[in-house]
Amino acid sequence: MKNTFILILILTLSTFYSCNSKSKNEAKQAISQDDYYFIFSIDGKEIKINPDDVLTSYNASLPKPTFKIMAGNYGEISLVLTTTADMAKPSSTPSGSTNYDEQITQGSVSLQNYPEKNYVFNSFDKGSASTSVPVPNAFVITKTERVSDGRIITGTFNVKVFGGDNSKNDPNIKDRMVIGKFRLKHTFSDTKF
Repeated sequence: MKNTFILILILTLSTFYSCNSKSKNEAKQAISQDDYYFIFSIDGKEIKINPDDVLTSYNASLPKPTFKIMAGNYGEISLVLTTTADMAKPSSTPSGSTNYDEQITQGSVSLQNYPEKNYVFNSFDKGSASTSVPVPNAFVITKTERVSDGRIITGTFNVKVFGGDNSKNDPNIKDRMVIGKFRLKHTFSDTKF
């Protein structure tokens, strides 16, 4: 009788601990859409992009695997962030590079459709001496967490995007400061990192 009681107690405790452990893991991975954000400012003017309007891509077929974040709707104010860093760990990407393999010869940050549709400002221009000096820490991944079907990526960006030479003819074309932060989910398709 005593052995039966001990056996029942052991089975009950082991079931309790395994269920409790499983529910803690599920709770850890159960992250709601409210936990995601993409917020930035252009020369101090704050803009929030709905997390549903943020897309990510990972292309492993380029000379270096390239990760992109595209925040915003087509034709509206949007940002594109690009890095070839290892997305499995924190990283820092400069504003640009003259090395084509880095995939950021036009910049790691691109502001589009601001202040009006069809305007594009990049954080690097290898064709211009004044805008082809890489600035470190322009796009920083501060945390990357593996979840069952992807990764949750948290980061910041702080960079000047350049208006170019046409600023004399168009007052909308001028250098702008873009500062922001994000937390988003990249869902794996084929390639995992």
